[in-house]
Amino acid sequence: MEKEIKKLNKSILKRITIAIHSLLYLYPFLEGSSSKYIFITYLINLLITSILISISINDIDKMEVSNITINLSAAILFMILIINPFNISSEQIKNHLIAAITAFVFMSFLSIIGKRIAQRTLLGNGDVKLFALGGALLGTNGNNAAIAMAFITAAIFSLVGRIFNRLKPWQAFPFAPFICISMQSVWILDKDWGIVEFFVR
Repeated sequence: MEKEIKKLNKSILKRITIAIHSLLYLYPFLEGSSSKYIFITYLINLLITSILISISINDIDKMEVSNITINLSAAILFMILIINPFNISSEQIKNHLIAAITAFVFMSFLSIIGKRIAQRTLLGNGDVKLFALGGALLGTNGNNAAIAMAFITAAIFSLVGRIFNRLKPWQAFPFAPFICISMQSVWILDKDWGIVEFFVR
């Protein structure tokens, strides 16, 4: 019975995750523009959405973030920077690289400290790499907002799970979906919703 419940919970969590990612992807279509620039943006958004969904679902299934997916994502991001459809300046590229390195170092430190204090892994290596990928994609302020969103939404999820006895104390749950949805939210919604302004400034 417990296995069936776990499978049911995973299935529900997958559907909710895919639905949120999909809604975030569809949001820009409300603008109704058909320019070449917007068309390229839709394609890149679809690629990013597909990658983030893949990472989220893999973490829900296996409780791990695939190194292959992270490496592939980094390679695709590098190719996008080379093609540079958004005319990103060298200063912006520098900011994104600094954000990636900073996120990796800080989250690695947080992971080590958390493990020593709690005597268990609170933040996995895959999550650390995913935050670094977020830095490369979003830049410093964007990634800081995504990090804040990820931890806040995960904390709310954990609190609700404890209140309704769905989670036990210190029970591990997939963190990547919260990171991925937060990254995509900042990437797609920040222009209209001012997410970075809300969390960072």
